[in-house]
Amino acid sequence: MNEMTFKTFGDVGVFFLTLPGLILNFLKSLAMTGWGLLQAIYGLALALLQLVLELPVVCYKFSHLVVTKIWSLLVGVWHYVTLSDWNWNSLNNFPALPGKLRTEFIAGGINQPTDNFASGYSTVMREGVQPLREAMNQLRDVIDFLPWPVFFLIILLGVWFISRKLWVVVLGAVALCYIGMFSLMALASQTISLMVISIFICCAAGIPIGIAMSRSDAVEASLKPVLDIMQTMPSFVYLIPVLIFFGVSPVAGLIAVCIYAIVPVIRLTNLGIRLVPFDVIEASHAFGSTYLQRLFGVLLPLALPNVFAGINQTIMMALAMVVIAALVGAPGLGQEVLSGTNNANLARGLLPGMAIALIAIVIDRSLHFYGERLQEHRKVGH
Repeated sequence: MNEMTFKTFGDVGVFFLTLPGLILNFLKSLAMTGWGLLQAIYGLALALLQLVLELPVVCYKFSHLVVTKIWSLLVGVWHYVTLSDWNWNSLNNFPALPGKLRTEFIAGGINQPTDNFASGYSTVMREGVQPLREAMNQLRDVIDFLPWPVFFLIILLGVWFISRKLWVVVLGAVALCYIGMFSLMALASQTISLMVISIFICCAAGIPIGIAMSRSDAVEASLKPVLDIMQTMPSFVYLIPVLIFFGVSPVAGLIAVCIYAIVPVIRLTNLGIRLVPFDVIEASHAFGSTYLQRLFGVLLPLALPNVFAGINQTIMMALAMVVIAALVGAPGLGQEVLSGTNNANLARGLLPGMAIALIAIVIDRSLHFYGERLQEHRKVGH
């Protein structure tokens, strides 16, 4: 964070005259981010359309590949059964696929299609997510421009508004002072900008998906295996396709964080809506409400505690992914932790790591108490 001392009236005047422009640029950047996402979706739709048009050729090539591989597998099994010297020692190893077949499957069935898709559409995808980079930069500039007392006051007021607990505000002040004393403000502003944009994307995409899952059992049944895979897949695996399609850049780290952290808000939004009492839904039916009226007037308000729990878990997972995403260019405190790890420097890795932990604790406690207040309003007598 840039240091700014107000020794003359001119400094104060320049600050207050410049701040609205920075905020306006940030809001404009957010609008461009939404437009960029629409462009990215449009480009993806065109790519899918082209894929559909090429579907007969793709199906032929795929069926030819499958038949060839199955025949090679049957020949390999036949040779194994007829030519092997059967004894107890030969049973120690499972009869794996032939090496040539494994190589063809890995290279031709996975890597080659991915490379072909990346070579054709990676440029469109990178241009489509470029507004995300601009939004991150604008938010970071706003944070860096604010004098530290103003920035601290905004953060602590936000913590108080969410938690309404004095000790959480004190904990937030301790976390901010810790970050400032060890000169981590510039890195923290980059991490905060990454977190704000990623959480915005996760909520904007995850909550509607959770609503769709709650409305249809078929959608839920089809998406649950995908969510299971996303949650159990090692986080480093997400970095590979991100690198292929977006290269090493802050946006690549942002995309990796979003993919890793979006699952909780989807699951808990679906769960919260499904836990709404059936008699309440029947009452809204009796009054002739449409689905949108029920959704925004009954279902979402009653599901808010679960939705906020999902947002809370998404934030925690995003913070946990910050360091790993630094491997593909995510800026901020994660880069410093990674640098300390590469140099075997405990202090250099511990200090920013503790800053990330303090940020996570403050956010977790704040949203926890906010969720408790929402639960209190649902009790009888409130």
